Amino acid sequence: MVHMKYILNSLIFVLYMTYVNATPLSDELVVLHNASTTEMNAITSPAQGSLIFNSDDKEIYEYNSTQWNRISSIGSETKVLSGDCIDITGVGTIANPYIATRSTPGKTQATAGLVCKQLFDTGCAMTNGMYWINPDGGSTANAFEVYCDMTTQGGGWTKIEYASDLAHINRWTSGDSRKWVPSNFTLILSDTQINDIRTVSTEGRQHYVGSCTHVIHYFYNDGSDYGDAFGFRFHNGDETVVGKQSYEPENFIVTKDECALNDSTQRESIFEINDIRIPIINVKSKDSGNSGELFGSPLTNNPAWFR
Repeated sequence: MVHMKYILNSLIFVLYMTYVNATPLSDELVVLHNASTTEMNAITSPAQGSLIFNSDDKEIYEYNSTQWNRISSIGSETKVLSGDCIDITGVGTIANPYIATRSTPGKTQATAGLVCKQLFDTGCAMTNGMYWINPDGGSTANAFEVYCDMTTQGGGWTKIEYASDLAHINRWTSGDSRKWVPSNFTLILSDTQINDIRTVSTEGRQHYVGSCTHVIHYFYNDGSDYGDAFGFRFHNGDETVVGKQSYEPENFIVTKDECALNDSTQRESIFEINDIRIPIINVKSKDSGNSGELFGSPLTNNPAWFR
C-alpha cells in the first residue's frame, strides 16, 4: 500500500504543478491503487490512513484502523456542522462545498435559545430582531418566536407584547370610586410562555403610559395629594397599593405626570416599573366615574421586557 505521508506530499506537488501549469501533465498525476470491493476487503492489515480507489462504485476509501470508509461522493449528501455562532446545513458533492445555509443561534426553531439573554451570552454578533426561544428547556418543538433587544441597557431583553391598546374612553358614570378595568389586558404570548420566561429571567422592566382627560393618575395639583393615585395588577396576580405617593416595596418611579392637571386636554402620566412580575395586566382608578372622564393606555407601544 502507498504510505499516507507519501500520498499527501504527492497531492501537494500536484496542486502546485496545477497552479504552475493550467493543464497538468500525465506524469504529474497521482494514481491510487484500483480494487474491487471484494479485493479491497481482502487486503490484510492495511495501514491506518491508507487510500484506495474502489472500481465497483468509483469512490475513494480511507482505512481508519478498523474499516474502509468512503470519503468521496459523486452523488448528493447532507452534512450539518455546528459551532458557537453558526449552524451550517447543506447538500453538496466533491465539486460543490457542503455549505448551503448558515444562521446565528435562535434564527431557526432547531437552534432556539432559552431566552434572549442566553442567546446574547453566546458571544455571537447578535442584532435586534426576531429569534426562537425555548424557555421551558424541553424539546424545541415547543419553541416560539419573540423579539430580542440586543442593544438596550447591555442587551439580551425578551419582549412581551400586548395584543391591543387600552382604549381612551369613559368607562363609568356612576360616580368616583376605586375600580379595576373590567377585563385584564390581553397579551400575545400565553400565560404559560410568559411564566416560563419569567422563571429563567432575573430582571423585568416596563413603562406604563396612562392617557387621561379629567382623570388623575398619581398626584393632584389642586388637592396637593396622592389620594387618587392608580393601583396596578401584575401578571402573576399581585397588586400594588393605591392612593399613595410611594408604591414600596414595588419599584415604581413616576417620570411624567401631566394628568395631575386634571383638565379637559388629553395628557399622559408615565410610570417606570422595574419588577420581575410584569407585565402590568390591569389598573385601578378612582377619579374616573363621571361623564367626560376618560383614560386609557397605548399598551402596544409600551411592552414589558425580561432579562
